[in-house]
Amino acid sequence: MSNKFGARALLASILFLTAALSFIAAGCSSTGGGVGGPLSRVIGRALAPENDGNQDKLVPLPDATIVLVEFNEDGSVKRTQVGMTDADGNFVVNVNAQPVIAVVINGETNDGEVEVSGLYNPDLETIEKDLDPATSVACIAGITAVVDGSITDEQLNESRVQNLEDASVDYIAANPDFDFYNSDDVDAAVAAVRAATNDGANPAAPGAFT
Repeated sequence: MSNKFGARALLASILFLTAALSFIAAGCSSTGGGVGGPLSRVIGRALAPENDGNQDKLVPLPDATIVLVEFNEDGSVKRTQVGMTDADGNFVVNVNAQPVIAVVINGETNDGEVEVSGLYNPDLETIEKDLDPATSVACIAGITAVVDGSITDEQLNESRVQNLEDASVDYIAANPDFDFYNSDDVDAAVAAVRAATNDGANPAAPGAFT
């Protein structure tokens, strides 16, 4: 593996362009968000590949840091540490209703430090989704598109997130040598997914990555 930090370093570099850091110790769950309105409970499990990027073997990330990523009114990014995963990699994050948020999990496997992430549209009382390499590629693609001005956070709706995630699954399946720990591989995946979906505006065409 040429880069052990991979997606963690890539996503961190994107978010820190405009990040306002605010760390709050809050156990395994928290109440985040500053938008107001009803709360959504985001529930999931953080899973990462082990053994040199083998995508077929995913392991949980126990006792890993949970970071909530939100967009401020001016489009800048706010990161807040909101707790830790449990012994099985499970997490719960409570957020105010808003267009889109990201949950970022910083943990470690036998292959080293790793970060998985995912986008959520918190408009329901409970939203469940596990985080893995595909949701992470989609998350980086979506956040990158917002940060570089290609789309707004309001445009990063449920349909766009789903298109990005479906394309990320297809890309990884079509590239068996994809290494989630290699930042160049993640960069290539993000670029391909963004291009194939027009930043999530449409599903990727069949065979887009073959």
